[in-house]
Amino acid sequence: MSFKEKEKPVAELVFSFNLNYTKEDKMQLSKLIQAYFRKRANYVNSSVENLAGALLWVYSRINFLFQHDDSWSQQGIAGMIGIKPKTISNTASRIMDALNIDIFDERFARKDVAEKDPRNDFFMTPSGFIVHKDQIKELILRKMINEPPKFSEKEDSGEITDHKEDSCENTAQKESNTHIIKNKKINEYFK
Repeated sequence: MSFKEKEKPVAELVFSFNLNYTKEDKMQLSKLIQAYFRKRANYVNSSVENLAGALLWVYSRINFLFQHDDSWSQQGIAGMIGIKPKTISNTASRIMDALNIDIFDERFARKDVAEKDPRNDFFMTPSGFIVHKDQIKELILRKMINEPPKFSEKEDSGEITDHKEDSCENTAQKESNTHIIKNKKINEYFK
């Protein structure tokens, strides 16, 4: 049986299990199966059982279903199909690589899971800093006003950088404290 011919038997096997599929689960799992069998390269041409188990495990990992229901765990899926958990894991990893799937993947995740992705709360500035979305408004306002970042009075008073210049130890300490001040200023800028 060729790779493309396995799509229908894999789908039938996946949906034959009693895993309390919701309507959304059926839709997203069908989309995952179709996406995988559209692949022309980097696919795993394994047995129908291995592919079905691996696709179920991929879906379970994306949506964290294994945390609430043992039948969605790697061992639970392996037990239902009659294959080894390690086989499921290896095949699932190769499927995830082939489709460039990550946890919280919006293409195949339930809507409520995709919305909870913590990475949605962060953005990268043009200079490469990663900031929380709550800080974006302040950064935009500062840039529009060209206001320099605010620093604490302790740093501005020179208290940290006030050293004796006569020894190597004090020079090293001064360089270390200057580095600390720069890091504090950078951190303050993005607060």
